[in-house]
Amino acid sequence: MKIALTIEKVGSGFGGAESTVAMFARVMHDAGHEVAIFARKAGGLDLPPGVRVELLSLGPLGRVRWLRAVRFAQAAAAAVRAGDFDLTIGFNKTYAQDVLIAVAGAHPGTLEYNRARFRSPLRRAWWSLGKRLNPTQIGYRWIDRQAFGGNRPGEPGGEVGPFVIAPSAMVAEHFRRFHGVPADRIAVVPNGIRLPDEPPTPAETAERRARFRQRAKLAESDVAALFIAWNYALKGLEPLLQAFAQLAPSRPTAALVVCGSPKTGCYEAIAERLGIADRVRWIGPVSDPRDAYAGCELLAFPTFYDPGALVVAEAQVAGLPVVTTRQNGAGELLTEGVDGFVIDSPWATEALADRIARLIDGPDLRRRMSEAAAADAQRHDLKRRLQETLAALPRPDGEPRAGDAESNRRAA
Repeated sequence: MKIALTIEKVGSGFGGAESTVAMFARVMHDAGHEVAIFARKAGGLDLPPGVRVELLSLGPLGRVRWLRAVRFAQAAAAAVRAGDFDLTIGFNKTYAQDVLIAVAGAHPGTLEYNRARFRSPLRRAWWSLGKRLNPTQIGYRWIDRQAFGGNRPGEPGGEVGPFVIAPSAMVAEHFRRFHGVPADRIAVVPNGIRLPDEPPTPAETAERRARFRQRAKLAESDVAALFIAWNYALKGLEPLLQAFAQLAPSRPTAALVVCGSPKTGCYEAIAERLGIADRVRWIGPVSDPRDAYAGCELLAFPTFYDPGALVVAEAQVAGLPVVTTRQNGAGELLTEGVDGFVIDSPWATEALADRIARLIDGPDLRRRMSEAAAADAQRHDLKRRLQETLAALPRPDGEPRAGDAESNRRAA
């Protein structure tokens, strides 16, 4: 087939999704397809010569920040319509596509879950009003209307929109609820990560562990819960600090390690107010997250929203038990009490504290969960997930591939 991919930025120089698109292009090329990528920016690409990359000009209006997404969606639509493609695949905030690989989830669902960060109804209402009036958000809603015919619950349009590949059943439900996409036009393929050709040796893991624990000033007896994210507010650091404050006084060896963003000021103030300032290690950015996973005993990730957090897969591959929330699509990959725990909400701090405390108090439980997590690491392999995505693509006539329709309905 002649296939077009549309994404605003592509390549390893931008982010996980942008890098994955380049790998997906290689997988499709190797399967015998003719592939073209349409983007606004590209960098760090390692593609076969047969994969064409075309950078689109957005014109003068593309320099206006709040119009950039709309202008790219329009430019991508014009490019693919002029190219006589058998199949067009979009990845985020585009509308002229046969298939949407929903790496960022459904935008209305993102907003709904983001609001939950604010416990005050007044703050939630004020935040929602700001999003309604924000020019960039107005542009996002316009793109959704072009793709699905509407973006309010119950509006028609999804049945004539693109086939959707969602990273989780949670995201699939959002596309049904907000965009009216029928279950037989949604497939679920979880996110994957790049796995090394050979697993690390025990000596390599021990070296990483020692290096990170020295940086984090962790004693050998400390049991460290890892939190790693860039957007601390969305990923639930405040409720995690509150939960940790509940369990820390009776557990002198418990430590909380925070990695990711260097912007820790307001959270350090919260830790000080809660009386746990000396129990939290503020690491900031880490060049190789594998060091952090090797240096800690569990991952605590009480996110308010994530379509399918890659950190869950990364932690499991490293053999860490995971505590996360139902608002994280990757929580669907966990087996409760076997390789992790999933709580109902980030603000369920008593439940969050309880699950973390069980792991801190129970070395045998940590060992069993660690073994269970690492035993099935291959399911997270990005190459495998990309092959599953390729198999889930509908035929050029828009119908699911033979034998896939029923599995897609079950998955969605």
